[in-house]
Amino acid sequence: MSVEGRLVHAHRCILAARSLFFRKFFSGYDPSQTGVESANNLTGSVIRAAEMGGVIPVNSVGYEVFLLLLQFLYSGQVSLVPHKHEPRSNCGDSGCWHTHCTAAVDLSLDILAAAHYFGVEQLALLTQMSLP
Repeated sequence: MSVEGRLVHAHRCILAARSLFFRKFFSGYDPSQTGVESANNLTGSVIRAAEMGGVIPVNSVGYEVFLLLLQFLYSGQVSLVPHKHEPRSNCGDSGCWHTHCTAAVDLSLDILAAAHYFGVEQLALLTQMSLP
């Protein structure tokens, strides 16, 4: 997969087992036709690329959020707090631990949206419980 121009490797079987969106996508269904909204405006060429093992573009979420989604799909756990001292556009405090600041809330909301988008309800519930 390609997210924000970066290559991200993942196993189809894990994605399909843990995500309604990917289960339908890899089964040959266009998720936009089955009640799960298409994350990439999937066309026939994107579906053919997936079937042939090609790179699938993911344009609906950012790189950081997609990696956290994958972390959850693989492990059942996720760290919803941005990394300390990681530059965040909405938190100017260099010593912030990002536990309840705007950056942490924004990240949680992005993860919540991605969880709903990709049909990962367990992640959505976990994220909702972590919101301050």
